[in-house]
Amino acid sequence: MKDVVQNVATYLSSTAEQRPDQPALVSGAGSPKFSPLSFSQLDHAVDGAVSELVNSGISAGDKTLLFVNPGPGLIIWAFALFRLGAIPVIIDPGMGVRSFLSCIQRTKPNAMVGISRAFWLSRLLPSSFRTVRCRHLVHPGFYTFNKKQEQSFIPRRTLPDELAAIVFTSGSTGNPKGVRYLHRTFDAQICALQNVFGMEAGEVDLTTLPIFGLFNPALGITSVLPDIDPRRPAQADPAKLVRSLLDHNVTTAFASPVIGKKVANECQKLGTSLNKINRFFLAGAPVPPSLAEQLSQCLPHGQVIVPYGATEALPVSSTVGSQISECKSSTLKGKGSLVGTPIPGAKVRIVNITQAPLPDYPEGFDGLKKGVVGEICVSGKMVTAGYDRMPGATCDARFKIGKAEYHRMGDLGYIDERKRLRFLGRKAECVHTANGLIETERCEPAISQLSFVQRCALIGLRESPKQEPCLVVEPVRSQVRQHGEIVLRRKILDTCQDSFPEFQIQRVFFEKKIPVDARHNAKIHRLALSRKWSRWVARKPKLGKLT
Repeated sequence: MKDVVQNVATYLSSTAEQRPDQPALVSGAGSPKFSPLSFSQLDHAVDGAVSELVNSGISAGDKTLLFVNPGPGLIIWAFALFRLGAIPVIIDPGMGVRSFLSCIQRTKPNAMVGISRAFWLSRLLPSSFRTVRCRHLVHPGFYTFNKKQEQSFIPRRTLPDELAAIVFTSGSTGNPKGVRYLHRTFDAQICALQNVFGMEAGEVDLTTLPIFGLFNPALGITSVLPDIDPRRPAQADPAKLVRSLLDHNVTTAFASPVIGKKVANECQKLGTSLNKINRFFLAGAPVPPSLAEQLSQCLPHGQVIVPYGATEALPVSSTVGSQISECKSSTLKGKGSLVGTPIPGAKVRIVNITQAPLPDYPEGFDGLKKGVVGEICVSGKMVTAGYDRMPGATCDARFKIGKAEYHRMGDLGYIDERKRLRFLGRKAECVHTANGLIETERCEPAISQLSFVQRCALIGLRESPKQEPCLVVEPVRSQVRQHGEIVLRRKILDTCQDSFPEFQIQRVFFEKKIPVDARHNAKIHRLALSRKWSRWVARKPKLGKLT
């Protein structure tokens, strides 16, 4: 990496010079309407926002809470902070108030840029915001600036190892942590999008996840902002999503599996194809083979791409829909979900499963042999710089092989005979029985593919290491009304007996709505389900069994 790297704001300035009239931001079907913004207009709007930040006393190096609604404003203010050299702190508002405030207290921000609701929160709960010395109120509406009256700001010159942003994990399997993104991390991720996935300037992207909207302006890609509440993606209107894809000739999209399913169902319902799509990324949770096949049928000239990674390291590997389909049989037999081959520059090692910090290994250590299950660990330029103000968590998550630092993904998996990475689930969510460990992906795919199952989760009752493995199922409600829970429970347990009798699963619980993370609406809160149903079974020992 060169001594001076471009920060994201520099990429935007270059795009504005090269493609001044290309649309940068446009509103999708049903979303709040705003006039399309060209790259030159976006670049100018960012300059205006920087001017307001400076007037509010915010300067380079300030850790700045960014509380702005998804849409053009979020992108403008994020780029303004990058351009100024301030450090945006991005926290998922869907994690709950207690965790949300804990993230703020731990980060100790210097400044805040936010809408009026954020200001009211900071006034009502001042102890969580006591380190904030500068505040800038973002007013409702869209931001336009008179170019003749505004100064043009040159993006601050940055070094590779300078802190660029703090992005919090969703906290779906533990406490949320602030991940330290350096400028070289963003630089590596932008290069991966260009070189690995072939994303090019002039393309059009359906931006369903707000944070990924920050990459598009840097890549010269138009962002179509759809009518989606990021806190409730499952409630998105599929008709509006498909209309946005068709009306704007979208060539690429990045979405969670729940959004991909909505798009695929709507396309089949309408009998239409997405002829302009080159690639449809699905990420955030394992992608069922049935979804990869269904969505692929809607893309006559494109393909489903499934990247694997986490907030701490993205992307690590990737695969495509056709390969997932090829592995369907083995996935349903408990061999794990295919997440593909490591991208160039990513070194993946599988190490022994342990809760303790890992030791450093000598140069040349290749990890466990092919087919042996362990913890997935990765090294490369896409790996972030640990956790902010959490040295213990950083130490637990990092180790070295030779001089290369590796990050423990918190996932279990193995390298198959074709040198592809297979994912078996989160380490924290495995069930520890008297007969050994059961990973979630061993049995969930076989149950999820049943026609009357919306979602399912493997959980363990009681405490490790003598947990009882059970299934929690979110059924199709019409099927429950038609057949009843007893019949559906019997079908699920019959499938368990046929597919994985060694796990001895004897209980199935039904949930009207299985709890999932707000960011992707796909990561199941299995540990919360385990605690809940353990309490119920303690009161009613035969609960969930066939009688």
